[in-house]
Order: sequence, then structure tokens, then C-alpha cells
Amino acid sequence: MENNRINYIDYSLTDLEQDCWNRLVTGATKSRNPFHTPCVATLANGEVNMRTVVLRKTLPTERELRFHTDIRSPKWKELIHNPSISALFYDSEERIQLRVKGKAVLHHTDDMTAKAWQTTSLSSRKCYLTLQSPSSFANSSTSGLPEDIEQENFTLAESEVGYENFGIVSIHVQSIDWLWLNHAGHRRAFFDYEEGRFQWMVP
Repeated sequence: MENNRINYIDYSLTDLEQDCWNRLVTGATKSRNPFHTPCVATLANGEVNMRTVVLRKTLPTERELRFHTDIRSPKWKELIHNPSISALFYDSEERIQLRVKGKAVLHHTDDMTAKAWQTTSLSSRKCYLTLQSPSSFANSSTSGLPEDIEQENFTLAESEVGYENFGIVSIHVQSIDWLWLNHAGHRRAFFDYEEGRFQWMVP
């Protein structure tokens, strides 16, 4: 494969593809990393809905990305009807963008969610304790939480009820579109796992 020089380093397409996954692994493990909070897009009634999520786990060998969500949320319902999903990652310092496309597999009250829930902090569990579903309209500004929960005046045992609302979205990656922005000329590559094809593209 032809090599390309990026940031004074010679990269082949294979090297670049590996670099994409290395960045995604770092994004899942480092909370201050720019890849930690991608924008995820789903489809509903012909319209695209986007939101920011927290990347919780990256599995390069399985080509899988995971994030947590409330199963009462619109995105969960949208993915039930249409599992197509896209995630956008951008590092403004390195000027690298990844557009990841795949199919979502939803997990609820299974071994995966049980294991993840056990390692979920009390402050994070709070997100699943709202009385109403996410995106419900309200008469005033509200967190949707009971006051004691909002003030974190509750125990780990009392938070267990939130497990009923806890879900994991697993993105089975089908392709990665890599883009590097540079004033001397951008560079772009496409990694298609469905067709088994790695190819340079015109930015």
C-alpha cells in the first residue's frame, strides 16, 4: 500500500486504520480526551436526530463501540426501529475527524449491562433515576430528579432501581471515514469493513 506523510510521520492505510482505533480506545478511557464525547446520529421518521454521548468502551478486535443511555430516551426507541447509527469524533488540536457508521445492538438487563452497572458511579447512576422519561416536557426548569436524589442524598442500594432504565448501545462498526485538516492540503481515507476495502479519498 502507498504510504502518506502525515504530521512528519509516514503512514500506510493500515497504519492509519490502526491509529483510528488507538484514538478510539484512548477516547473511551480518558475523560478529557476529545474523542470521549462523540456526537451520535440516529434516524426517526425520515429525520436525523443528533446528541452528544460518552464513549464508554472501545473493542478494536470486535470493531465495537459502546455508550450508555436511558432506555426511556428517544434514541433508544429510534434504534429499535432503525439500528443504523453514525458517530462523529473530532480532535481540534490534531485536526482529525472520524465519521463512524454502523449498526446498533441494544442491551438491557443482560450480562453486559449488569457488569457495567456494577462499575457505574453513584453520580452517574443518578441519570437513570428521573421520575419522567428523558425529553419529557416540563412546566419549569428541572433535572427531573427528586430533591434528595438531586442533592445526592441517597445510597448505592437506593440507586439500584435505576438499573431498570439502564441500557447499553453497542455500535458494530461498518466503516470509518478519516479526515485530517491541513492548510497545505487535507487528507482523507475510508475504511470499509463490509467490503474489506481501505482506500484514500479526495477530501
